Amino acid sequence: MGDAAPPEVNLKEAFQKEANDPSMIAYLKSLGIDPDYVPPKDDDRRVVISEFAIIFKDHDKPASLKFNSEEDIKNAKKTPLVIKEGCQYRMSVTFRVQHNVVLGFKIKNQIFSSLGKELAKDIEMLGTYPPKNEFQTVDIPKNDWNEAPSGMLARGSYKAKMRFLDDDQNSHLDFEYTVKIAKDYSD
Repeated sequence: MGDAAPPEVNLKEAFQKEANDPSMIAYLKSLGIDPDYVPPKDDDRRVVISEFAIIFKDHDKPASLKFNSEEDIKNAKKTPLVIKEGCQYRMSVTFRVQHNVVLGFKIKNQIFSSLGKELAKDIEMLGTYPPKNEFQTVDIPKNDWNEAPSGMLARGSYKAKMRFLDDDQNSHLDFEYTVKIAKDYSD
């Protein structure tokens, strides 16, 4: 007997049910839930990820992948994200939640050597998000920077896999990409 997922909550019905309780309406709004949200009728995805980027502390042009089509997702592994060795960077994800609240939205990221050996595996929790009409961007880490590896042995191309999941283990986007550690951003 595993843990069952909590039942789906219809947000419009929740607001209608609490219409006579101003404190409950205020509470729902304080959670970021929009009483006027209308889900798209032509897109049943729960989370729409439009961009994954690596932003740099000392360089104003991010390395990014856009996900506007299935073709973009397939081509992600053909477009290396170039990171200057030793630089400070963070990841950035732009997304929109649709239809209902997403609990425990997270990223699972794996980096592999050119021979296929797993070098790193990280899971980054992004949080719980209500549906919105607008896209939002989250940086990881939020208040700090990661440091890229450096040195001759660190330089080169690495294969990677990224997966966007929620607490119910629903996969919202899976893609493969390539990271290139280089002497400079232009390499």
